[in-house]
Amino acid sequence: VLVVEDLKRLDDLQDMNLELPQRKKPGKFNFNTNPAALTKWLNELPLINTGKSLELIDGALQQINALSIPAQNRQQALELFTPAVRCVTDALKKKFLGKQLPLKDNNLLYATQTLELCNKMAAGYRILAEDLNGIATEQPQLTIALHRALRYLSEILLTSYRIYIQYPAGLWKTINTLYAVADTNKLAQQPVTDSTLKEALPSTIETIYKQILLLSLACPYRLRQGETRLAYNILINWAGASELHRVGEKDAHGLFSINLQSDNPPSYRVLDNADTTDTDTCILDTKNMAGQIRESLTHDNASDINTLQRLILAWGEMPKRQFARHSQHAPVKLVIGLNAIHRLALDPTREKPENGDNIRDKHYLQDPTFESTTSFRTETPYGQSSKQPAAPDANPFKGAYASDKPGSVHIESWKIADISAGGYCLLWDSDEVSCAKVGELVALIEQDDIDPDKWQLGTIRRMKFTEQRGLELGVQLLSPGARAIWAHPSKEGVNTGDKMQGILLPEIRAIKIEASLLLPSLPFRTGSMATVEDGDQKNTVSLTRQLENTGSFSQYHFTAV
Repeated sequence: VLVVEDLKRLDDLQDMNLELPQRKKPGKFNFNTNPAALTKWLNELPLINTGKSLELIDGALQQINALSIPAQNRQQALELFTPAVRCVTDALKKKFLGKQLPLKDNNLLYATQTLELCNKMAAGYRILAEDLNGIATEQPQLTIALHRALRYLSEILLTSYRIYIQYPAGLWKTINTLYAVADTNKLAQQPVTDSTLKEALPSTIETIYKQILLLSLACPYRLRQGETRLAYNILINWAGASELHRVGEKDAHGLFSINLQSDNPPSYRVLDNADTTDTDTCILDTKNMAGQIRESLTHDNASDINTLQRLILAWGEMPKRQFARHSQHAPVKLVIGLNAIHRLALDPTREKPENGDNIRDKHYLQDPTFESTTSFRTETPYGQSSKQPAAPDANPFKGAYASDKPGSVHIESWKIADISAGGYCLLWDSDEVSCAKVGELVALIEQDDIDPDKWQLGTIRRMKFTEQRGLELGVQLLSPGARAIWAHPSKEGVNTGDKMQGILLPEIRAIKIEASLLLPSLPFRTGSMATVEDGDQKNTVSLTRQLENTGSFSQYHFTAV
C-alpha cells in the first residue's frame, strides 16, 4: 500500500511515454543548439548541485527534442550533453540504489527522474535515426544514432531490474525495432566508439543488443542489485561469444528466440508459439559462452565466482518446476537476515555472549558485500556537551560490533500468495518499506508460533514490484530442523577471530541430505577451520565445500576435525 503520489510515480515509471514528440521549426526564444553556445551553457552547469543541473538539462533536452533542426546539429548537441547526463544520473543512482523496497517518497522520485532523463536522451537519438534512415550517405551517423539510442534504453531496462520494478510497456518493442533497422541497413556489426561510458570503448549495435538480450535471460529479478550491474558490465565482453541469426539462415541454432516486431523480451524457443519460418524472429545461440565463462572462473581475479556460476545456468537449458503451486491466502511473519534469525531463535540466558566478546552484528552481516552505505554524525549535537555520554542508540558502531544485550528483532508481516513443497510466493502487506533483499536468509513464522522448531528457513530468490500485486518475493525453502550456533574462525584449534552467528542444518539421512552450516560470507571460506558452539558442545570442523554464497550468507558442508 503506497501513498497517492508514490502510486502516480510508479505508474509513470511503468507507463513511460516512449512516443517521439512532434517537432516544429525553432523560433527566436527556443533553446540555442549552436555548438559554441551549447558548450558554454554546459560548462556553466552547477553539477555539484544535482537537483538544479537535472532541472536545467531535462528542460533543455525536452526543448531540443521538440525542435526540427538539421541532423548534424542534433547529433552534436546530444554528444555534448553526454558527460553532463552521465554525471547527473550517476549522482541520482546513489540516492535510490541500495535503499529498502518498495521505493517511496524521494527515493522513488530520484528513480523516476533517472529513467526519464535516459528516455529523453534515447528519444533524441531515435529522432536522429528517424531523420537519417534511408539516406545512403548518412550511414555512419545512422549507426551512431541507433547505437546511442540502444545504450540509453538499456540503462532504463537495467535500472528497472535493479530496483525490481516492471520495465515500461513498449520498451522491448522500441529496442527490437532499433535493432531491426540496423540489421536491415547492414549496420549491426559496424564498430562504434561508445562515448556514453566513463572509458570510451569500441562496440557494435549487435553487441549492445545481445548484451540487452542476455541480461534479460539472466533472470535479473533473482539477482542482487550489485550482481545485476556486474552481469551487465561483463556482458559487453562476453556478448561476442553468442551468435544471433535470423530464422531461415544457415546454422540458425540456439535455445532462445526473439521476435523483432513484438514488445516481448527473449524467451526459450520451446515456449515461443511464433511461426518457426517467420523471418522477423531471431535465434540466440549461447553455447559458446559457457567455455568463456568457465575460463573466467579459473582466473584468480574473477569478479564474483558465485554470480558467474548462476549465469552459466541461466543461459543454459530451461529449468523445470519440481513442485506444483497451490494458491493460499494466509498471513505469515518474516524474520530477515542471519543475524536477526539467530537472535530470535537462541535462548538468551544460555547463549548470551560473555563480556568482552565482539559479535559482528547487523550491518556487516546484512550486507558483507558493502553494496550499501553506512553514515553517522561525528560532530557534537548543538546544545550537548562533548563530555556527556552518548545514548546507546547513538553509538555509530552499534551496527558493526555489539557485545551488549541484543535489541528487539524486527519481524515483518507478509501474505502467502501461493505455496509449493519447494517454497513460497509472498506479497508485502504493509505501507512501510521492507528489509527484504535477494539472497537474504529468512525464517517464516506462521500463526505467531515463536517456537524455532516449527519455523521454516528459506532464501529470498526473487523480488519484483508491480502496481497490481505490489512487492512480491519468491522464497526457496531450506532443510528443516535448523539450530542457532556460534562459530569462531580458527587455525590449528586456536580461535583466530570473533564469535559470529551461524545456523546448523542437521543431516537428513532418509533423503540423503548432508548437514551444513550457514555462516556470514566473511571471513569463512572453503578449506578453513571453524570452532562451532552448539549449546554446551564445542567442535572444530573443516569447511569442505561451499554450496552457495548469496552475498548475505554462505552455506558449507563440513567434516569434524
